[in-house]
Amino acid sequence: MSALVTTLIVVTVVGVLTGAATALRSVSRIWLRHWAEQRMAGHGTATLYLERPQRLLLAAGTGIAGAVFWLGALLGLHEAGRPGGLLSAVVVAVLLLLVIGQLVPRAIARRWPSQVLPLLLPMLRVVEGLVSPLASAALRVVGGRRGVSAGAAADAADSLEDLLREGEIEGVGVPAERAIISGVVAFGDRRVHDVMTPRSDIVAIERGAAADEVARIVSQSKFSRLPVYEHSLDHVVGLITSWDVIARPEAPLRTLRGVAGAVPDEPCHALMGRMLRERRHLAVVRGAAGETLGLVTLEDLVEEFVGDIHDEHDEFIAGDR
Repeated sequence: MSALVTTLIVVTVVGVLTGAATALRSVSRIWLRHWAEQRMAGHGTATLYLERPQRLLLAAGTGIAGAVFWLGALLGLHEAGRPGGLLSAVVVAVLLLLVIGQLVPRAIARRWPSQVLPLLLPMLRVVEGLVSPLASAALRVVGGRRGVSAGAAADAADSLEDLLREGEIEGVGVPAERAIISGVVAFGDRRVHDVMTPRSDIVAIERGAAADEVARIVSQSKFSRLPVYEHSLDHVVGLITSWDVIARPEAPLRTLRGVAGAVPDEPCHALMGRMLRERRHLAVVRGAAGETLGLVTLEDLVEEFVGDIHDEHDEFIAGDR
């Protein structure tokens, strides 16, 4: 087989794999799901990509690398002893690979991904079947079970984010809805220390404060709920609301509302569930020695996945509603 024929075959293979990989990245996942659910031609490959997207992309990359390596080896053997001929062959091969094997397929696949993909997926599936045993062995050697699980979790989160973004592009859902769902996903990884108000920023009331002092602190603060302590912030005994000051102006601290406790490393979703069950609006975050590190309100936790909640204490820009 001549060097020219070998080069053309390899360039064709590289172009097909490049186009297939680019089309997979460009096509909407909603379209792929429709393709798989309707059991159209090639639906098995579409299902495989939806379940394990990196597998087909890894196969394409491995196939391209293998084809280029094979071409280089054959050109080296064919042009052995002819440095000038080898250099010319390499230059021609590189130009063909760059233009016909990379630039042109990528441009076409990005422009018409849903039309190109059914034509190119069969070859990509064949390559995936050939390199899959090698890739699986490599993952077992360098990955380990724990690393694969962590990667799978990250892929799941990324896939959900991609699906939400593509749904928005397709007209399914709006940016605000995507932001809330993304916030819920991220909320699962948040810890109490990520959202708490630190001790230095806490506005609190001493249990023995006079009624007029309590009214002054509540009116000057931007919070509707304030913790009440005895002796120091390390001994929070409850909370008071602005409504308590209005309802009992002569003795606002006579009856205190309960607070929850929390530790800095506690997951936010666990604390939120506990506060809802116990009907607590404020949690005091304590360290290992029982000292107060900060506090978290139920509103702080809710804002983590729905965004800022404006209340009567927030300053609005003119024109806001």
